[in-house]
Amino acid sequence: MKRITTTLLALGLSVGAAHATETFSQDSLATALPTVDVQTLGNLSDCLNADMSDVSSRAIRACTKAYRASVPDYDIRSDLLTRRGLLRLSSGKVESATRDFDKAARLVDDNEFANLGLGFAALLENDAATAKARFADCADHQRAAPLAAYGLALTLEMSGDRAGAIAAYERALTLQPGWSMAQENLANLRAAI
Repeated sequence: MKRITTTLLALGLSVGAAHATETFSQDSLATALPTVDVQTLGNLSDCLNADMSDVSSRAIRACTKAYRASVPDYDIRSDLLTRRGLLRLSSGKVESATRDFDKAARLVDDNEFANLGLGFAALLENDAATAKARFADCADHQRAAPLAAYGLALTLEMSGDRAGAIAAYERALTLQPGWSMAQENLANLRAAI
């Protein structure tokens, strides 16, 4: 469970730092929100900059408020729902997180972070088949591929497929060399054989 929580933190940082910042640049922000006031910008900032290791209900509410204030731009709404889903998942609210990820994935078919979120939510619910399918959906996405390989490795390891888990950890390390979590898990798995 600790490894999944740590992975969710990495996933949250990926969404917040890579995906969301591209979508919410200052130029797009002014056109994405119908009334760009201090409170709306504050909600957006609180949502995107929330600490994934210590999630507060305030951050989740900020995502909800930013979502409601956004114009019906599917990309932006999908990103906000994905971020809120990650916050909810990090705070243990798996069912509501799954709803957010599902809605985000329906808004934008190729929202790889929503699919990753669905994969980790399934993993937390011990639904290995769904987790594997979601991680496979993200295997070809450049930014999401390392996390997808890592999630697949966790799923395979929990399912008892050590050889498959080792291969998935190795793929994660190929995609993101020097990743300490993947290196540690791979070393522990090899030592157990």
